[in-house]
Amino acid sequence: MLRHHRLLLGAALSAFCLSCNVISPPPLLPNLARIAPNEPGDTRIMLVVGLGAGIWVDGGVGAELRVESQVNEWATVGGGLSGALNLDHDEPEPGSRRGARDNHPRWLYGLRTWGRFNPGELDWLALKAGAGIAGTNKGTVALTLDGAPLFGHSFEVGGEAGSAPWLVSPYGGPVVALSVPLRQGENIMDQQINFGLGPDMHTTSHMEPIPFTTTFFVGAQGGLAVDAPGAPAWTGALELLTLLGISDTHAAVLLGIATGQGVRVRP
Repeated sequence: MLRHHRLLLGAALSAFCLSCNVISPPPLLPNLARIAPNEPGDTRIMLVVGLGAGIWVDGGVGAELRVESQVNEWATVGGGLSGALNLDHDEPEPGSRRGARDNHPRWLYGLRTWGRFNPGELDWLALKAGAGIAGTNKGTVALTLDGAPLFGHSFEVGGEAGSAPWLVSPYGGPVVALSVPLRQGENIMDQQINFGLGPDMHTTSHMEPIPFTTTFFVGAQGGLAVDAPGAPAWTGALELLTLLGISDTHAAVLLGIATGQGVRVRP
């Protein structure tokens, strides 16, 4: 018996991707910023694009517009709006009774807020927590929660002849997340096959709707953030993310790569 489903992973990515197993949409998790706190008042505005794939998943691309601000010496708050496209989505063949990819969604969207906290104003450890909403064009809506301890260090590069140095900041850490369906929308259709075991028992198949259920995600993320000196100034980052998603009935491995480019400003 094969179960087919679709899931978009936000790109920015989300990473963003689509699944062949029925798991609830995950949050958009990339950090895309250095771990050490910035100066209070610093604000980052960034456009993120990403690519997602994995095991038991289709490929997808997505984008996110995010803004985050350093509110004091140890806390940063931010928010992002994202969308993703299923690259493997196809329309039903003329005359076919089956919907496009058995009713897999073509689009995923997400809205997420987060906080990143440096306990004791540490510059090598940050605790991050986020909450948001994820959904699909088929009417599915889910509440998402996530958390991660992130470790990193910033290195000064350049700065000769009296110029200010650039900051290059590798980082990484484990991540956990939860996606709780609030609205099912249109269910993914699963092909059920019954094999005949004798001359009087024929092989039959039929389509059956599969509901979304609460899904737990665990994985790891790691990346590199680069900040030009001064403000306003360019800021950019590249990040890799891997997640294992487990629902009541299915599991899938999600892989994503995301890059963000933007500007850091200071009032």
